[in-house]
Amino acid sequence: MGLFDLFRKKEKIQTEEQAAQKETESYLGDLDKTDILYKLIQIPPVERDEKWQQTFLENIGHASFRCGDPQVVTGPDGFPYFQLFLPEPNQPFQCYVIDNMKDDFLLSSGFGVVINPTENRADWVLSYGDILNFYLNKTFYTTTASDFSNGTRTETITEDEKVMVGQPSEILLPQQTRQLLADFLKANGIVTPKTLLMMRQKKDGTGVSQDLVFNVTPHHFKDENTYRSVMQAISWYLPKHYSYVGMNENSLGTDFIPL
Repeated sequence: MGLFDLFRKKEKIQTEEQAAQKETESYLGDLDKTDILYKLIQIPPVERDEKWQQTFLENIGHASFRCGDPQVVTGPDGFPYFQLFLPEPNQPFQCYVIDNMKDDFLLSSGFGVVINPTENRADWVLSYGDILNFYLNKTFYTTTASDFSNGTRTETITEDEKVMVGQPSEILLPQQTRQLLADFLKANGIVTPKTLLMMRQKKDGTGVSQDLVFNVTPHHFKDENTYRSVMQAISWYLPKHYSYVGMNENSLGTDFIPL
């Protein structure tokens, strides 16, 4: 081995060690935020007001947590949640930080997060859509006005109504989320799930609203209740300020494309 080869090998080892150290440090989380959460959970649930909720949400994204055993559980709603607990004082633990987890596996695997769950309650429950909003907008819940309309419904378009349609972008509906929605709808009998983004004039004439549209209508299901259950379940995958509708595929022709 030549001298330059030795230097290159040494440099490679140092680079790998630095990368590993950086990764470890990034997963330590913010211990100040962890301490804030410790103090917050001492407050009885009946006394947790809006300020408590705001402070809690401002700190959970970068605080240090440990995982549960098992790591993933099925919630009462039937969806998978990764269990996170605040670390126990003076006890070693493998650190989990939601801000890292969302990129590493939460979004691709389709997991929500449950924080400090017990048999009867939890300090907080984040749906997949809440994690997605944190990924897209750096906050779990968007409280500012958005272009989305309100509600979830089956929709029709009148003959004289003007609408614009397109495809939701990556910053609105990332590919990994589209795939999860496609898998969910296929599992519920929609052979070829499709979507588009529809923009239309608000009824009060004040501007334009938008909705995600899926080719899901009652005729795909055995009864109305099953249809409504599937439509409601779609909301788990989306940020809470999103609105979406089900529409017959023929109404917008080739504008629908597969999820």
